[in-house]
Amino acid sequence: MMQEENDMTLEIRQLIMFETRAEIDKIINKMEHLKVEVKDEWTDGLNMGLDLAISTLRKDKSGITVSQA
Repeated sequence: MMQEENDMTLEIRQLIMFETRAEIDKIINKMEHLKVEVKDEWTDGLNMGLDLAISTLRKDKSGITVSQA
C-alpha cells in the first residue's frame, strides 16, 4: 500500500513538472515574439531585458549576452 502511494505521488509530481515545463515554454515563445527591431538604446534595452527573462526561465547560468547594436 505504501509503495503504491509513493509511486502515485511520483507520477503526479512528474505530470505537474511536465505541465509546468510546457507552460514555461509557452511563455518563452510569447516573449520571443515580443522582441522588436533595434532602432535605438531603448529598443535594444527592451530586447536585452526579454533575453534576460528568457534565459532566466530556461535557467541558463551563462550570463547576459551583450547586444551588438
